[in-house]
Amino acid sequence: MGDGRRRAWVLARAYLNLVPTTAALVWGVAHGGRPVVGRDLVVECGGMRGGYARGGTTVGNVWLHGGLGGPRRRRHEVRHADQWAVLGPLLMPALYGLEAALTRGDPRRSRFERHAGLEDGGYTTPSPSPPGDGPRGLRGGGADRR
Repeated sequence: MGDGRRRAWVLARAYLNLVPTTAALVWGVAHGGRPVVGRDLVVECGGMRGGYARGGTTVGNVWLHGGLGGPRRRRHEVRHADQWAVLGPLLMPALYGLEAALTRGDPRRSRFERHAGLEDGGYTTPSPSPPGDGPRGLRGGGADRR
């Protein structure tokens, strides 16, 4: 994507995400976050004392976390901001939640996390299950072999 088109998307994403971004920014600051606005208009609200899921959460254009940082993680979270802009403040949380339920909370199987980049997000790629493996590594008819 050229610089002009990239800048247009950055501005469009910020506009489309304005409502969830505002709410997330208020939430992040209320939980001790220190907001820093990047050139891509994505706000990194680090240093929070809770108020986010797993290692961090992106809502609109705000990346909420306790202290993850780093360019690879940021690239992952910016892709989530893109998802928010495309799907909107109603569909994004609904579809992300549905996906989490369908994948039993395994982010490595989530379409949203895979699209954002598993390695950039700090997730390892899923290893293929051996034949006969069921949920939680149980083999055969569900008997736990130790």
